[in-house]
Amino acid sequence: MKRRTCWKFELILILKVVHLSQQINYEFELEDESIYTNCSGVPPGTLNIDGLFDLTNYSTTMTQDGILVSGNMTSVFNAQPSDRIELTGSLLYFDRGVWQPTTLNMMVRDFCAVMYDKKQLWYSDWSAHVTNRDVIKKNCIKVHGTLFLIETYHLKIGFGSGIPLITGRYSIRVQVFAVDRKGKKRPRDVCYEVKGNFYKA
Repeated sequence: MKRRTCWKFELILILKVVHLSQQINYEFELEDESIYTNCSGVPPGTLNIDGLFDLTNYSTTMTQDGILVSGNMTSVFNAQPSDRIELTGSLLYFDRGVWQPTTLNMMVRDFCAVMYDKKQLWYSDWSAHVTNRDVIKKNCIKVHGTLFLIETYHLKIGFGSGIPLITGRYSIRVQVFAVDRKGKKRPRDVCYEVKGNFYKA
């Protein structure tokens, strides 16, 4: 029995190593220093990034080292403290004048529970630089007027994939939903996109 258990452990370890060795690391070069753009083809009433945050005091500047981010953002999302925040992410590829879906998608059922999880894709590019962590862990984006204090940093988006990406223009589409205790989505969903190009790191 011990030999069989050991064999299973070794097989799992080998599969993990093979998976990691096949993963390709990419860097995402943003095409616009303002970072966020509007989504196309979304239902009427869908808001852009301004429906999630007031970015009046949020600054982004293109430099030789990437986009320099500083300032703060204030939550203005249509949600209640008891809501669950759901998030979906999709990678789109620009082909022959049309944004085409890819097989790379993700869904987060409870964003606030994992906002500061270091394993999440957004951690190193965003939440790691939100400095008032105690306030944000309590309020997340569910409390209107919550201030997100951002330390100054250069935004560099990294991405690892087991699927090779075709050279070209891409868009990362993010949709955010507030869901009440009864499981009903609140109106005024948010959708925004971040456009750019992937390069092998």
